[in-house]
Amino acid sequence: MSFLRNWFGTTTTAPEVQKDQKTPVRALPASWYTSQDMYELERRSIFSRKWLLTTHKHRVPNAGDWVQYDAAGYKFIVSQDEQGNIKAYLHDNDLSPVHVHIDRNGFIWVNLDSKETPEVAWKDDFDGVDEQPRFDYYNFDDYHFDHTWDMEGDFNWKILADNYNECYHCQVAHPDIPTIADLSSYYVKTKDGHIQHYGAQRQEQIDKGFRIATTYFWPNASCNVSPNFFFMQRFTPVIPTKSVMRYEVYRHNDATDEDFNLISDMYKRIMSEDKYLCIHTQKNLNAGVFVNGLLHPEMEMGPLHFQSTVREVVIEHFNKEQAAGHEIWPAKQEVSSVDAPAVAEADIAIRTGMDTYADADNLQESLTGNLAPAIAV
Repeated sequence: MSFLRNWFGTTTTAPEVQKDQKTPVRALPASWYTSQDMYELERRSIFSRKWLLTTHKHRVPNAGDWVQYDAAGYKFIVSQDEQGNIKAYLHDNDLSPVHVHIDRNGFIWVNLDSKETPEVAWKDDFDGVDEQPRFDYYNFDDYHFDHTWDMEGDFNWKILADNYNECYHCQVAHPDIPTIADLSSYYVKTKDGHIQHYGAQRQEQIDKGFRIATTYFWPNASCNVSPNFFFMQRFTPVIPTKSVMRYEVYRHNDATDEDFNLISDMYKRIMSEDKYLCIHTQKNLNAGVFVNGLLHPEMEMGPLHFQSTVREVVIEHFNKEQAAGHEIWPAKQEVSSVDAPAVAEADIAIRTGMDTYADADNLQESLTGNLAPAIAV
């Protein structure tokens, strides 16, 4: 069908990226960073069914503590109950429970899938991510929550992820980074749902408290940990071309004001610099200056892994919807089997202006740009 060809080319099979790939790979098309329809598909395929790194147990340390979060329009609450259990609930009329996983380091993950058992298990994407040997230098129990801060910008959430997971721009755009890492030794390791960043610190950097471990957790979160602080970063989409960068900052119990502020303020400068890079990138996409380019399989391994995972997950879910003949919203609470078809059709009509999902061909008129899948060239 033409709708399918417009978005994914003539096939709905994600192209395989070989680990030893040496030739450049086509990046995600520009339309994936601007299209409302693609954004809605991402909400269904990614944010309502994948595990989302959200916060740390230090954020809700006491019974009765709660914090509201959002992810691509889904609002939910993380809380500690009177028995000391950490739970999460959709912020809807019924406060529907949300799946929670707490890893060995105290990080809290949520999965909005409404099924009794989520389709995707935490270990499917993140098995062993909390057991990285470099985490042995830190005891996460020795930190406490300090503060939050946000930045909003006119850019797609994936632009933030692309920018974060490569460091071509670091030497020029981030004058602070050579202070905390040796850029000549920078590289990434990718596995399943995470991207581990490495930049060997020199001994004098380590002596100043700059032994840093950085990990990106697909789809939209990261954590940088050091002896004096760690911070969590979440890229929260609002609309296709607007996102909020949300930060939670944690302080080591023994960190002096000088040591804590030194690295905390430094990262705030770095993140602020990234914001303006992302704004300009989105402007180019909006203006049609860029359609889609090539990613180097070694020098841009981080963005390549991120984008390949996006493509794979989105196409897989799209194929399921095609087979079912209707949209699939995993986070949506189940209705009775008798009413489900009628309710689904009504919801689809409201959201898309179509009579049925079979009319999806008409959506091609609202999409622009070349949306062919990535191919090796």
